Amino acid sequence: MTDDRLISTSELCERYGRSTRTLNRWQHEEGFPKPVIAGGHGAESRWREQDIKAWEDRRTQAA
Repeated sequence: MTDDRLISTSELCERYGRSTRTLNRWQHEEGFPKPVIAGGHGAESRWREQDIKAWEDRRTQAA
């Protein structure tokens, strides 16, 4: 995986086994990154892979 890759909402839901509602809650409660491209009207949001990896690293270090 490259750091400039964009990850879709459905990819993140599959990756974590969670729903989009959980991703939204994580954004508000756990510092989950905001998408760089917001979805809407049937389109999926997109996140930078490097932002997701950084968030995962912070969670691992805090545990």
